[in-house]
Amino acid sequence: MQSTPPDPVPLRADDLELSRTIKRVFVWSAGLALVAFLLVQVWLSGRDQSPDAKVKRLMPAIGAELVDQPLTAEQAQWKLELDENTTVTLAQLPRDYLVFVNFWATWCEPCRNELPSMFRLRNELQDKKLIMAAVSYDDSWGDIRAFFMKWLQQVPSRQQLLLLRDPSQKEGHTLREAFGTTAMPDSYLIKNGRIVARFVNARNWVDPSILEYFQQLTPKL
Repeated sequence: MQSTPPDPVPLRADDLELSRTIKRVFVWSAGLALVAFLLVQVWLSGRDQSPDAKVKRLMPAIGAELVDQPLTAEQAQWKLELDENTTVTLAQLPRDYLVFVNFWATWCEPCRNELPSMFRLRNELQDKKLIMAAVSYDDSWGDIRAFFMKWLQQVPSRQQLLLLRDPSQKEGHTLREAFGTTAMPDSYLIKNGRIVARFVNARNWVDPSILEYFQQLTPKL
């Protein structure tokens, strides 16, 4: 003979209230978790659109090497000729500017080939705090001036191109070697006393990706 199941025991008022409370807590917890998730996604999205994030994303595409280390005392205090009678160091250049240091020479064909695009990059960034410093390894200032007079019929202004010359030409005792450069051209970006990035070999400095990289990295005037 089949037994009859017992009648369900009715829930007491206290039990019903506890059940409702548990449901409310669950709903509120789920809602808070969803809000927290959405806020995190918004924060991550905003962070991904920050200038620093954009700069890092662009670096592999433009062949830039991340350095991110402070200038050594040797690099910062190395005396470079501003002309035959005046010297300057990298430490004396404004810290709040992006300093583009290019190691080059007039006898270096790849160096000469990238110069026009360096000038165009500087023109594109006229509203930015950018110093484009070209450190030459020519034998004399006469060679440097003769090159620009033949090419441009004038020597560039310091706002266009800060021409510098390393007076130390002895192998193993040059600023470029203090930076780790063995072949030219080689370029470094310095900001707030730190080496940000390195570009090995010549570039088209107005390639759209490189231009966007500089737009994001260089402070406004």
